[in-house]
Amino acid sequence: TPKGAVSADAAKADASGLLSVGGESCPKVKALTDLATITQFWNSGGQTSDKMISDNKPENIVSKCTVAGNSVSVELELNFSGVLGPIGVKDLDGQANYTYPYFLSVISPDGKILSKDVFALSMIYENGQITYHRQDKLRQVIPLMAGQDASQFQIMIGFQLSEDELAYNRRPK
Repeated sequence: TPKGAVSADAAKADASGLLSVGGESCPKVKALTDLATITQFWNSGGQTSDKMISDNKPENIVSKCTVAGNSVSVELELNFSGVLGPIGVKDLDGQANYTYPYFLSVISPDGKILSKDVFALSMIYENGQITYHRQDKLRQVIPLMAGQDASQFQIMIGFQLSEDELAYNRRPK
């Protein structure tokens, strides 16, 4: 699977992670466990706590939807939390701004990826601030064919990760 890509198998098999169901007729919205956190280090070869720049993850996902005719419109509130590590704090002279790519994918009832959009999560830490909370609001419209049930679709959320970041998330804890 290419860097940060969501495979249909991962979309079907991943049963843990944050989940939001905005109503009986709404698609399930979930953060994929392996892609739900992005932890960045000063040196990718040395992933130790003393070399951590920052760690970010979705804290809460809220969704609601409206089914109208041949489409469903899903309103999303993604609440992220971030914390600076020792290297991020060391670099904090006045203000530190970090940007993290995350994606939203729509998965069909048969497990196919219908779309994938990438967004930028910007976290701005002021002098002395080591934690940050940010809310992104998004709208996803999913076209429906006659007879399709919106609740059979899924929306998957995760960070675009490098191979090292993904390996870090998958390490035994």
